[in-house]
Amino acid sequence: MGDMNPKLTVNFDASALEYLNQKFWKLFGKDEASKQFVEWFQRLQKTSLAQTLSVQCVGMRTPLPFDNIYQPTRVIVGPDPDQVEGDGDSFLWADKTTRSFLRGRAVQENSISVQEFLERDQDALILGGPGWGKTTLLHYIYRLTAQHDFLLPVLITLRRPTAVDDLEQYVKACSQVEKKLHKACSLLLVDGYDEVGTGQRKRVSEALLQFTAGGHGKFYLTCRDYYQTSHIKAPEVRPAALTRDEQIRFVSVFLSAFSAIRQDPEEVVKQLEERGFDEFLSHPLLLTLACIVRTSSSSEQPRSAVRLLEYALQVLCFQWDENKNIDRQRTTPLAGHERVRILKQIAFRAKSPFVKAPRAELITSQQLSMLDRDKVDPRQVLLEIARFYGILVPAEDGYEFVHRTIHDFLAAQQWVGSGEFLRPQRYEWNARTGYAACLIDDATDVLKQALEAPDGLPTVSEIIGNYATFADKKAVVNALISYFSRKGGVLDYSRSSGLEAASQYSLHIRGQLKSDFVRLANTRLLDFIVEHCCEQKSSVTDLLVAYSVCELYERKLKLSHQTYKKALAAYKSE
Repeated sequence: MGDMNPKLTVNFDASALEYLNQKFWKLFGKDEASKQFVEWFQRLQKTSLAQTLSVQCVGMRTPLPFDNIYQPTRVIVGPDPDQVEGDGDSFLWADKTTRSFLRGRAVQENSISVQEFLERDQDALILGGPGWGKTTLLHYIYRLTAQHDFLLPVLITLRRPTAVDDLEQYVKACSQVEKKLHKACSLLLVDGYDEVGTGQRKRVSEALLQFTAGGHGKFYLTCRDYYQTSHIKAPEVRPAALTRDEQIRFVSVFLSAFSAIRQDPEEVVKQLEERGFDEFLSHPLLLTLACIVRTSSSSEQPRSAVRLLEYALQVLCFQWDENKNIDRQRTTPLAGHERVRILKQIAFRAKSPFVKAPRAELITSQQLSMLDRDKVDPRQVLLEIARFYGILVPAEDGYEFVHRTIHDFLAAQQWVGSGEFLRPQRYEWNARTGYAACLIDDATDVLKQALEAPDGLPTVSEIIGNYATFADKKAVVNALISYFSRKGGVLDYSRSSGLEAASQYSLHIRGQLKSDFVRLANTRLLDFIVEHCCEQKSSVTDLLVAYSVCELYERKLKLSHQTYKKALAAYKSE
């Protein structure tokens, strides 16, 4: 749901940094804090203010002021423990009102405003898939609390080179503060737990544990879905999907930054729905890409996030200006495909969305040499790429991809296009590997390896959710069965037969798998899961059937005739 509170505009100017410094003195005291520590903290806050001053969406060649583009969202939170009645983790699948496990959870979840969220005296783990606005939400919270009289926000962006060191330094400083009035007054905002390696995650987890134990305040930590977060002891929350009103406001701002022709944003949203993008409109990043596709004259309608990324980037890099009859002034002799080649190489060779200037310029220089364009200034090329595409943009001490999803997808394209991806190797189980698997003809083997790996779930979710191609669906479903058949794969299960007084059904399946990524699958795979599993009659296969059927019901779709007959014969119930 959208935030029904009036939109708050935060004015950030030179006085904002001074105000943050005053709150810093209140917390740490002028006498206790060393000059070196004070200078470090001021640099950290100055960087945070710069990061949160504006938003640069994919395709925006210049950033927009934060308050102009951001739609204040709501936050999906779980219930308080004393509000949960009965067994909240199990669902009765024979009941038609229970459409899916996702809907089942929603019964016990609440949508609250950011202000209400801040009033909760709890740490929080902010989860969400790629592009759901986790980072932007954290920036919004930073901007709000920067104006708070008794709360000092500290923003740590883990993709930055010194971020983990900064986090540990701040937590150590907090531990040395003699608490007065026994009132916590620091809000630690840590962004991108999934964007660092395992070793750094352990350091982040330990630092947050020490911060919490010291009682110095609360923390909010962002992370993508399906990453191991068991060491983080905090309630899970999620950014809410954009409402239709928020979609219209976003489209209005986006088009005003791009389109020379005045367009009715409400009509644009309606047309996007008619073109098959209705499933993408509630997702901030995909809405942005759908706006890019909206400017194209092509009738092609991508149906998965990866295909939308692929098509939107094609439009952005090769058709955007052409369709507008714009011959953009170039500062280098490079053609469009050469700029994109450099962009992909930088994405592939950089593990983090942030790339230090010397490294980005070195990669660019190497590519220019291979293109026989040694005399072209690599810095001028990078600036032109930023101006033309708004994907890799200048940042403090370097360059930064405006969104990690775009970074990973471009890297995956390069990985697959070079032939390196299909060579035998030990994969890192992350979104980049998942995207690459979706770009090859048959992702069966990669999916099987990911399911067998203890940390493969992030890749599995991307492969399943982005409608990868499988030459052997039976092998895929058998791999799913094996995955959930391991210890802990089924959290709850019961199967009973016999008519109940108030029910017309003769079979009830009740249970829960440890993860619900199956619901992300495309319609054909869901149908095949039902067909393949319905006759096997185990706890795992029953629940896979239940997840698939309920997800199809949620999408208002039916089983194929063949699968329906087979399932009806097996369960003797609709």
